[in-house]
Amino acid sequence: MLRRLRLIGLIALTSFPSVTIASSSCGSWSGIVSSGDGAPADGAIVELQPISMQTLVPISSTTSADGKFQFLNLAAGEYELSVILINRTYRSQSHINIGNGAGEHLSSGAVSSLPLNSRDFSKLLLLAAGTMTDTNGAANFTQQFAVNGQRGTATVFALDSADTTDPEMGGATFSNFNVDAIQEVQSNSGVMPADVGHGGASYTNVVSKSGTDQIHGSMFEFLRNAAFDARNYFDHPSAISHRRIPPFVRNEFGFTNGGPVVVPGIYNGRGRTHYFGEYQGFRQVLGTTQVLPVPTLAERQGIDTTTYPGDTLMVPVSTAIQSVLDHYPLPNAPSGPYGPRTYEAFSKVSTTTDQFSIRVDHKTSDKSSLLTRFSLNHVTGPVTNPDQTVIDPSFGIQFFDHQRDATVRYSRAFSPYTSSDTALSYIRSTPFFPAINHRQPALGFGDGLFQGYNAPGGSIFGSYSNLYQLREDWTTIHGPHTSKWGAEIRVNRDSTIFGISPNGAYSFGGGTAYSQVLIPSASGTHNIKVGDPLPDSLVGLLTATPYSYNATVPAGFTPTGAKFDEAGVRREAYDFYFEDSWKTNPHLTVNYGLRYEVNSRIHEATKRTSSPRFLNADGSFADYRDHHAQQLFLVDPQPPYNQDWSGLGPRLAIDYTISSDTVLHAGGAITTLLPNLWQDNFLTAGTPFTFAPNFAAQPNVPVPFSNVAVSFALPPPYATNGQLVFPDGTSTSVRPNTILDVDRWTSDITALTPGNQVQLPSVSGIDRNFSNGYLGTFTAGIDREFRDVKLSAVYVGTVGMHLPRVYAPNGYVGAEPEFAPFTRFDSSGHPVGGYSTESLITSGSHSSYHALQTSLAKNSPRAGLGFQASYTYSKSLDDTSAVLGGLLGTAGVVLQTQPQNPWDPGAEKAPSTFDVTHVFSASVIQLLYLDRMHFLRALPKVTTLGWQFLNITTLTSGSPFTIFSGIQQTGVGGGGGTDRPDLLIQPHLSTSRRVREDYFGQGTSNASFFLVPINVPGGSGPKHGRFGTLGRNSFRGPAFHDFDVALIKDTPVGHRGNAELAIIEFRAELVFPKTDLLNSHERGSRLSRG
Repeated sequence: MLRRLRLIGLIALTSFPSVTIASSSCGSWSGIVSSGDGAPADGAIVELQPISMQTLVPISSTTSADGKFQFLNLAAGEYELSVILINRTYRSQSHINIGNGAGEHLSSGAVSSLPLNSRDFSKLLLLAAGTMTDTNGAANFTQQFAVNGQRGTATVFALDSADTTDPEMGGATFSNFNVDAIQEVQSNSGVMPADVGHGGASYTNVVSKSGTDQIHGSMFEFLRNAAFDARNYFDHPSAISHRRIPPFVRNEFGFTNGGPVVVPGIYNGRGRTHYFGEYQGFRQVLGTTQVLPVPTLAERQGIDTTTYPGDTLMVPVSTAIQSVLDHYPLPNAPSGPYGPRTYEAFSKVSTTTDQFSIRVDHKTSDKSSLLTRFSLNHVTGPVTNPDQTVIDPSFGIQFFDHQRDATVRYSRAFSPYTSSDTALSYIRSTPFFPAINHRQPALGFGDGLFQGYNAPGGSIFGSYSNLYQLREDWTTIHGPHTSKWGAEIRVNRDSTIFGISPNGAYSFGGGTAYSQVLIPSASGTHNIKVGDPLPDSLVGLLTATPYSYNATVPAGFTPTGAKFDEAGVRREAYDFYFEDSWKTNPHLTVNYGLRYEVNSRIHEATKRTSSPRFLNADGSFADYRDHHAQQLFLVDPQPPYNQDWSGLGPRLAIDYTISSDTVLHAGGAITTLLPNLWQDNFLTAGTPFTFAPNFAAQPNVPVPFSNVAVSFALPPPYATNGQLVFPDGTSTSVRPNTILDVDRWTSDITALTPGNQVQLPSVSGIDRNFSNGYLGTFTAGIDREFRDVKLSAVYVGTVGMHLPRVYAPNGYVGAEPEFAPFTRFDSSGHPVGGYSTESLITSGSHSSYHALQTSLAKNSPRAGLGFQASYTYSKSLDDTSAVLGGLLGTAGVVLQTQPQNPWDPGAEKAPSTFDVTHVFSASVIQLLYLDRMHFLRALPKVTTLGWQFLNITTLTSGSPFTIFSGIQQTGVGGGGGTDRPDLLIQPHLSTSRRVREDYFGQGTSNASFFLVPINVPGGSGPKHGRFGTLGRNSFRGPAFHDFDVALIKDTPVGHRGNAELAIIEFRAELVFPKTDLLNSHERGSRLSRG
């Protein structure tokens, strides 16, 4: 019998490769069990019991004849060690800390201690190499991350391994989960194991804390307000307010509490049942600085001195537009970026959140455990468009989201070699963007001359999303193999709300409008006669002569109000996987796996679907890019598009240990990218459930203007067989594949419009060959340890294939016959039949990413110093960085538009919107041993102990942006706002000038760097122009530098046994950002005549 056991452990750090921070299976641990005389212990069972982790099931390994054992794919964390031999159990008096080989996991201490501005743990993900914020935002207010060059919707989040990704829009729900209740944050990217899917370029799992036999908890209160702030980059004294710092108040408060479940006299859960609860509240009023172009006092009186330099137009101001001119604020900063039109002001934005969670862990037996958790999160605010509320508070869109999440997980160890996990979870989120004003139409300016007026136009977007998830996972250990397999079912049951400008939206500029009045000039050389093209949006605004009008009009049976155009979107996903980690020899570990994912087609609960079909002359299906094809429009198309069964995703990674301190990594993977239920769904609730009238100005046919919302009832649609599409007046009565009689419906609607202007339907749909996207990932790297410092260098490449994008088969609004093959025109070039604009979701986009990612980390307690630093040098290219551009972007900042040439979207290939060449980030924690300083030894210990210094530093180069001309250059149409100019002179971009916002340096003459190619030989469109030669994302914004510093003092209070009763923590945080100018002002600027 062994009287004494000796355990020799060796941390091998051979992980399933992951190029950022810790994964859920991130380390291996191996060693030798021997007796006191050194003889190997054959058949000993080595057990690691996870401590305060998401599973309480022990993990076992049996020693071989030479006493060797190994654990593969261990989660980073703390374990209790025991060895069983000859019916006796030997337990270690100390715990084992398993590190990880793919970077650093974010432990409870790191998450709660690092200086998190707004206590949002997701911001820590930016410390990982290859991770950037996705500036597109994907129309949601949840933070999104572009990881390894992929779109923000390709990031997957989980809480205790239960999916918490926003079901509709991507991004993380519960990102404000109380950081004091987080055990660790595990994040994976690059070549991920096969048990990770969901179309994720990255996978982040937040492990919540569990209770223990001791009652413990925390309370916190964080305060920040303008009294502690320095001046914002754009804050200047103005004629209205001499306050240089915008008003700002932030208050965060909450608590955590955990312990055993004990009901005196009824149940004692010590050692068996534990709870952990938390609450966090957030209250903020943020005073944003808004810089807007508005009409000058002289322009409001009809005096235009800018359209023709050196001359003055005397414009007769229409009474229909007078109330708008009176409601705009007057300019107050003539030296600002918009010259005499500049208006600067504060706009308050308030946000309120309340987040709560309760977790209960129950040990059902020595081999099984049950985890249950319920979480809720109420988010109200912020207003998403403070540039509009500064004009009128009723022009705002008030975001809100009510989130719920429930999880049940049962874990069981059937033997030391076999275990399973069964999990059932549910998440509900309600991201909603309702407009406040439902009477005022939107006024936009396609040339960017002025700030839009009530830009939302009554728009309402949002969803009530419900996701049900069932997952089964099994793990077995057999010799050198650790295998895992499982299956997953996800069911989406959502209700989407979508209405663009129900109040109506007028656009001035961006296309050609024609004067309805005589406009004289002072010189007489620039007189504008009746019927002449208007030169810019200023003249159009003053005379109430818009270029175009559009709105969303619901059918009689379509929901309105808060449920505008509601659709019941449904989808089911089925996933299966197998993976194996094979330790072939002491130096080589091979990880391989296969994942298969298949999702049902998008379908709708009440048959509210429609889509176009393209046919050859013989009736066979044609490609959507065939401009000679015939087109039908189907209501309730069956099938809506072809089922994609090719969801195989192989994974392979190899780790080779050269020495005890050096490991080589290489791997490759294919990941299936599933369609996004919000961005990629152009199938539900379109035509004929709503109609979008679109008036475009034509010679002698003006667009009528009204400054109040105009509505009318849609006529019932008919099928080509002469029968009603909806026989009983409800959507469920439609027959599958009903062909809409487009010409009859157009004629009936035209008869109801003012002046009987022809109204062609704008339609949308999904290409019948639409398929899953795929992400190819390949990596190669090296890890090297220098004592307690670890250096990693990795090459990461990704290729996005068959990514979704929007294709416009029929050009844009106002397209000429050459560019609108599915519109019928008369001999004068006026549209008389067919279709207006068409938007089709296709899978033809492509992206690529290449990066060198390096990191340096120290996690040991030596010298009281811990740090993690990463540097990424990368290049990300794509032809579109998101499916949707700015839905309400009528002027000013525009992140993304549709392609300049709608028939050649591949020509848009350029740096991604989120591409940043250089990124450096670092986090540092330093214990301050003040008690060791000679001159402080006289002070009481309570004042010199417990001090820490923490820092997060982020340094990045600039983000790309695009310049648009703001006018319709060609016959392709002007509704897209997509045209770009030619670049004449390369500007010197700088933020160091007297007017800091003037990034190009020429003030009102910045347009001189560019040439708008109109009136050229062979040009098309009203201005006889061509496409500009300036590429997408041709310029780079200034660098971004951010330094977050925290100083912490922990003071113990009282005693409980041999430990402190409580610790009071005082924290002072300082944030030193150098703001990225383009996020506030210049990105996606449009040229104007200044």
